[in-house]
Amino acid sequence: MPPGPIVARPALPREWRELGRVLGEAFDDDPVWTWVCPDPVRRRRHLGNAFAHVIRDRVRCGWAWTVEGADGAAVWAAPNRWRTRPVHAARMALPMLRATGLRGVGERLGALARLEKRHPATPHWYLEVIGSDPAMRGKGVGTALMQPMLERCDAEGMPAYLESSKEENLAFYGRFGFEVTEDLDLGPGAPPMWAMWREPR
Repeated sequence: MPPGPIVARPALPREWRELGRVLGEAFDDDPVWTWVCPDPVRRRRHLGNAFAHVIRDRVRCGWAWTVEGADGAAVWAAPNRWRTRPVHAARMALPMLRATGLRGVGERLGALARLEKRHPATPHWYLEVIGSDPAMRGKGVGTALMQPMLERCDAEGMPAYLESSKEENLAFYGRFGFEVTEDLDLGPGAPPMWAMWREPR
């Protein structure tokens, strides 16, 4: 029998480490994260753990989705709950430092922190991160992960927002109604990012 369609399910609170690992693998070739974590050995060893600590509270709040086998994750922040609280920043600091290394870390992480200042003030659901196991790319994981929360956005009449760090992903997000609203400049030497907004349908 051929395999059935890929279906997203809510991530379990205890899956935050596993989902962090798969996101680390998904973003190993990402332009922004290779800039933030330039040492490939350090990045492959530690980025998954850094992602795990970034997403832990979102997963425990029930704002994350995955698929069978935990081959991907979409992690959201609820309206007006997207800001990084000081206690969370402190918890993420050491895992992130292990992934980035010391050289130039202030400039690179500072650039990411400045994204919060460009964040839209209008209430919205924020797609903080989405990614899948590289071996599963092109098999419908991303589409499955997007659908549940966008259906919720439509039901609630709530916009959605994300930042894309790959130009080739703009068309993918565009299929779901996201439109580019701003080119995000992280600073000298940084790759481009794009802010994208989706009105509810």
